[in-house]
Amino acid sequence: MSKAKKRTILLYGRSRSGKSTQLGEMVEYVYRLTGKKSRIYTADKGGTDPLAPYIALGLVEVIEQGDTDIWIFLNKASNGYVRDSKGKWIPSDLSNIGMIAFESLTAFADGLMASMVQKASENISIGGGANVSFTVSGDGESLKVSGSNMAMYGIGQARITDEVWRSQKLNTDYIIWTASASKDEDTNAGGKVIGPAVIGKALTAEVPRWFNLSFRIDALPAQGGKPERHILYLGNSVDTAAGNAVSLGNTRVPLDSPPLPSSIEPASLVRALDMIKDAESKSLEIVKKRMNL
Repeated sequence: MSKAKKRTILLYGRSRSGKSTQLGEMVEYVYRLTGKKSRIYTADKGGTDPLAPYIALGLVEVIEQGDTDIWIFLNKASNGYVRDSKGKWIPSDLSNIGMIAFESLTAFADGLMASMVQKASENISIGGGANVSFTVSGDGESLKVSGSNMAMYGIGQARITDEVWRSQKLNTDYIIWTASASKDEDTNAGGKVIGPAVIGKALTAEVPRWFNLSFRIDALPAQGGKPERHILYLGNSVDTAAGNAVSLGNTRVPLDSPPLPSSIEPASLVRALDMIKDAESKSLEIVKKRMNL
């Protein structure tokens, strides 16, 4: 088996755009390329149905959050830990793991915020900020209601940033994080952007820069008797259907690389990786020739 070049990848898109399906395609790709299996840590509630064949064949192991506290689960996942037969978290051997995927950045971020809101309802101070909570009564019942404050956003953003960076140090060929898409007016990015949804707006334009490669995937609904279409965008692109918002992405190919297409349809993360690999190889040959090496 050939040695894969280590890649850290962000794949984001709205619900049902095909992110999990792309992970399944990657499981096959990684196994063919390296002979290694894959692992997926998931905090998503949507299930792993698109991955069922790979799970049944033993090509991928799925580690679900289950009843584990979201803070603990995120930390153990980013460190590549697994549960033993008694449910205790232990370090794992990654020598036979070619890809580790995290489903999803948005689910982990939402979980952290929900956890802090719950702690606020229990009168636990978060970051020194005043708790947002009150009690409502009716029908002989009472309910404690709580919300988030700005301190929670800062804590959550700092934590998710730290954990993503930690995960990228894992000794495996591919690290992939998926995320839902966010469409917002982002003053830090200078206008409307479409990027990953992560705890407010501050990280929307920043997260794609954390990865070697970042891609947006989208699904266009079936119409006029034609089936649903799935598109993978390479690099930044303008989405006219979203008020000319800039869809964020990067491929980081060398300067002398032949141009890549702006999108791939039907969507294929594997095809995109092969195109990038080919572009890198051609760029190397161009530089070698120019430098007489």
